[in-house]
Amino acid sequence: MLICVKALRAQEMLGIVNSSYAGITGTMINPAVTVTSPYYLDINILAVDVFVENNYVYLAKEEYLFSRFFSKNPEFPTHGTDNNMIAYDYYNKKDKKAYANVRVLGPSFALTFGKHSFGLVTGARAVMSAKNIPYELAKFGFEQFEYIPQFDINYIDNRNIYNAQLAWAEIGFNYSYVFKQQGLDYWAAGLTVKNLQGYGGAYVNTETADYVMLEHDTLIVHSLTGEAGYSLPIDYVTNELDRSPLFRGKGIGFDLGIIYEKKKRSSQNTYFNKLCAQNYVPYHYKIGVSLLDIGRVRFKENAEVLVFDDVSTYWPGISRVEYSNMHNLTELLSNQFYGNPTEIIQGNEIKIALPTAISIQADVNYRNNWFVNGTLVYPIQLSKTGLIRPVLFAITPRYQTNFFEASLPLSLYDWTKPRIGLSARFGGFYIGTEKLSAYFHYTDFTGIDFYMGIKVSLFKGNCHDKPSDNCGYDEYKKFVKTKSEKKPKNKKLPKA
Repeated sequence: MLICVKALRAQEMLGIVNSSYAGITGTMINPAVTVTSPYYLDINILAVDVFVENNYVYLAKEEYLFSRFFSKNPEFPTHGTDNNMIAYDYYNKKDKKAYANVRVLGPSFALTFGKHSFGLVTGARAVMSAKNIPYELAKFGFEQFEYIPQFDINYIDNRNIYNAQLAWAEIGFNYSYVFKQQGLDYWAAGLTVKNLQGYGGAYVNTETADYVMLEHDTLIVHSLTGEAGYSLPIDYVTNELDRSPLFRGKGIGFDLGIIYEKKKRSSQNTYFNKLCAQNYVPYHYKIGVSLLDIGRVRFKENAEVLVFDDVSTYWPGISRVEYSNMHNLTELLSNQFYGNPTEIIQGNEIKIALPTAISIQADVNYRNNWFVNGTLVYPIQLSKTGLIRPVLFAITPRYQTNFFEASLPLSLYDWTKPRIGLSARFGGFYIGTEKLSAYFHYTDFTGIDFYMGIKVSLFKGNCHDKPSDNCGYDEYKKFVKTKSEKKPKNKKLPKA
């Protein structure tokens, strides 16, 4: 757990997922969005989202340059007792937390047919979350147990400490449906069901920890209650990478969503004779609610569960302890806490929950091509051994047309960190960030957010053929009315 927090070197893709032209990409925030799209066919070729944020380790703004990340062998200024550290830490009494998310949205598509939309989504994700890490535990990890001001203090942590990591691939089916149309009122619901294939995962959570680090490098644990589990793609004896099987875990995931739109004109009983001739009616405003990432991955291959059941120990020379592989580490911990090399392992199956959240979205077309969006993402923790998403609240003004779009996400991350982002879309290519400050050095570097993607989309009402073949019911009524007006009236013949 300490290594995960210490080693940290795009969260919701607000600039694209809330766009009217999001298409299949928008299912990441609400699976009902596809049937409301102006596209009758939307094909995602590739999209990438990278997000890292924490409130503990950082690169100082005076020493940080974003361009160093593009160097083959980047060199950062070093400091510390042995002049071997490039990062600093925020040492205060706040609990520490971190979240990292790397997401690749692979080839995916959505096809809309009237009130129905069918889609396929593919992708790969890797997520790490850490929450409620006590400040002194983070400091011991950062300083490798050598921070003298924290010696000879009895620390008692009764809050649950959570840390989980999960890497998986997913393939899912998306379906959305317009279940009600009445006047200008438009209701749609959507569901994405995903098959999850787990590559690797691990977790640590504790309920109580009562301990003292003595000045002479000795750890005394009065009481420790917690659990750790892992299934990793390595051989636990040789530490060699093991790709057989490639996926060790399986699971099912769900996204659910509903959207209400107030249309600018009625689209009731729309008729079309081709997919491209479907009628799209823009909205004055829309409101969506969704449940995201409901599910978990279960690992039975190469899985071990370590249990600390109100254990205690006296551990001299802990900072000098060495181990060469995972097998050595578990034997070391078991001997230290239980007096034998195997008792600590009490299971061979682990379950890691996805970063479940509820989301509320509101979007208003307040003038011509100008829109403003509000989004709230709030985590729902369904398991002690699961990933925990951070809270995100954002207001995003944007300007959009069919082929160009620009937005300025203004977000509040985890209720504490205000951020400014920027994104743009040029046809089917989009790029953006929700944290512009990460690319400059006027603030300390605590994380980064970046996303980009490319897709191909075909618009409703655009068949590139004769106008008469591209008309909806409203246009048909106008045509019939115009034709009847032009029809000459029958005149009575004079009597003979």
